[in-house]
Amino acid sequence: MFQTYSKAWLDHYSSRGLIMSDPMVAWGFEHVGSSRWSDLEDPAGVMTQAAEFGMPYGVVITAVSDDSRSICGFAKADSEFSDAEIAQLEADITRLHDFTADQALLTPETIVQLKKLSIMVTHPGS
Repeated sequence: MFQTYSKAWLDHYSSRGLIMSDPMVAWGFEHVGSSRWSDLEDPAGVMTQAAEFGMPYGVVITAVSDDSRSICGFAKADSEFSDAEIAQLEADITRLHDFTADQALLTPETIVQLKKLSIMVTHPGS
């Protein structure tokens, strides 16, 4: 898991257990492709809370292969993601997913480096 949202948002999100009602997570487990946050059903108001932390616009992108699923969320403060931005993100996420989905194809060194990267990105200074 790579998390690069602000620490304030991550603390808020984690302390309230918002993953259980996050519409990105629900959408990502049911769909493949992309959806703007503004198009998601959000009965618990998770996206409204994200906007209060400076992330009023976002997109969720899901890539799937065999038994592997990647669910990625992206946010920005100034405007909705354009169709071109979403298409580029989808292409990038699909390539990354395909490259890392089957750990059996990765060298042990690569797996170690990916785990280190995950920790560095999620917990800067660790």
